[in-house]
Amino acid sequence: MGLLEAVGLAHRAEARAAHLSGGERQRVALARALANEPRLLLADEPTSSLGSEDSRHVLELIGAARREREMTVILVSHSDEVLGLADRRVQIHDGRLTGAPYMSPSSRFGGTVTPRQAG
Repeated sequence: MGLLEAVGLAHRAEARAAHLSGGERQRVALARALANEPRLLLADEPTSSLGSEDSRHVLELIGAARREREMTVILVSHSDEVLGLADRRVQIHDGRLTGAPYMSPSSRFGGTVTPRQAG
């Protein structure tokens, strides 16, 4: 129940999945993923089928969970908005890394990252 409260769905605890919106389903999936207190959260396109408001809410929840639980989040997305939140980004094309990894000097998800100096 605590996780449902954390994702803002305690009031929907008795609802069947078929009666939940897409955003509510994504938040339930996040609560379920956090249930065992993982050190690593893998999220594959967590906002792909959501509107902008639900996307923002899900991303805020993932960011808050990452900070509060001090866990690593690996998130796959084609969304520029999602990519803008990342500490580090890598691009994969046909199963291979392409280009140099990008490291953000700061992000909403992970605080400050100091890029390594060459040499």
